[in-house]
Amino acid sequence: MSFTLHRASERGVAEHGWLHSRFSFSFAEYHNPKRMGFGALRVINDDIVEAGKGFGMHPHQNMEIVSIVTKGALEHRDSEGNHGIIKAGEIQYMSAASGVYHSEHATKDESVALFQIWIHPNQKGGTPLYDQRSFIQHDKTNKWVTLVSGDGREDSIVIKQDASISVAEVEDGSTITISPVTKGHGRLLLIIEGKVEINGQILDSRDELQITDEEEYALIAHTASKVLLFDVPMH
Repeated sequence: MSFTLHRASERGVAEHGWLHSRFSFSFAEYHNPKRMGFGALRVINDDIVEAGKGFGMHPHQNMEIVSIVTKGALEHRDSEGNHGIIKAGEIQYMSAASGVYHSEHATKDESVALFQIWIHPNQKGGTPLYDQRSFIQHDKTNKWVTLVSGDGREDSIVIKQDASISVAEVEDGSTITISPVTKGHGRLLLIIEGKVEINGQILDSRDELQITDEEEYALIAHTASKVLLFDVPMH
């Protein structure tokens, strides 16, 4: 067993009036040398953007960027001509590749809540990519649904890294399995909402657990819970 537990209260904080952010890892003005990422996973930002506000055109390069919208809608435009409105329950993917500019704004009628995730790619350069997909109709009850992966399994969005992000909605009192990973990979569990137990560790909403061994574990829900699971290479 190799666990590292980070409580929600230990995250970085940024308040900009129109933007309310919590950082799992060092980002912008928040710098913690002990929290620079987890293997290929560089960023998990838990953001709320006020209605009609957002980020103007800004550049990215050599990063796989995944946005998981949990409330409201996020409008995206980029220098490749892509335009989309990502609603709650939908996932947006952008491979910045050799370089891309994009903007992100909450729609005018309500604020948007999202997780923005950055993953280092397994290859630099290339042509920027964009994808957007709804997972609303997928049954996530007491089972993992893969949102993004390196191989597109289970109709997930394909990213340029041997990594995956999965989600599950676990009923109160139910148990699901956190499967073993391949050698050299680690897992990070983020509790979106609820309360769960893993190997005696109790995790509440927005708590995070890093697992750096290859063993199988059971996740027990103490209340109805929604959970994200990351599987990433550690080198």
